[in-house]
Amino acid sequence: MPQPPTQPKATPRQQTPKLLPSALLAELLGRIDPDKRLVVLDMGHAMASTVSFFGDYRCQLNFIDLYAEQFILTPDSELTHSQRVTAMREALNLAPSAKIDICLFWDIFNYLDDAHTKALIQVLEPHISTATGALVINPRDSRRYLPFYRYGIADQDHFMQIESTGIQPTVFARSQRELNNLIDYFAIDRGRLISEGRAEYLLFENREFDKTDRSMI
Repeated sequence: MPQPPTQPKATPRQQTPKLLPSALLAELLGRIDPDKRLVVLDMGHAMASTVSFFGDYRCQLNFIDLYAEQFILTPDSELTHSQRVTAMREALNLAPSAKIDICLFWDIFNYLDDAHTKALIQVLEPHISTATGALVINPRDSRRYLPFYRYGIADQDHFMQIESTGIQPTVFARSQRELNNLIDYFAIDRGRLISEGRAEYLLFENREFDKTDRSMI
């Protein structure tokens, strides 16, 4: 008796890292003092390219993987501000005396509602100084679709991006002006367009910055 044809087994699609040109990363890295031990905070997953890149520096490299936290995957609108701050502080797990030189936010603000964004900014404040530089990836405007990627650093002129797996969390899309008004003591210093309707922003600590409807790109 003939046997039914064997169905091929489904194989998981291989995620291929891709280079993403950056116009601002070199400026962020150019602020580094080569004689100083750096503190780098990466809000994302531990990407091999980032580990390799900072292997050339005296560096404390902290990967937070904030995207995997329960308060991002299943946001609870009933939490108090104090509870959100506590959750953020536990997720970051920074030493009380730590001062951050480079903060790689990537696109994390798109997965935080306003309340959690304010909690994150509050928790970071004791660890930020005028020497801190940060980088953000955001949709060009609040009507743009946000691609679902993980990010790392390939070299001083390129990010590394790879498609994320699983279900994309809820996206809280904001314009540049809306984001700038939420991040308190940080200010968007400049921005540049990148592919797929996105922009990269360079952030510095600046409490005197006039954020009144000023577009960088």
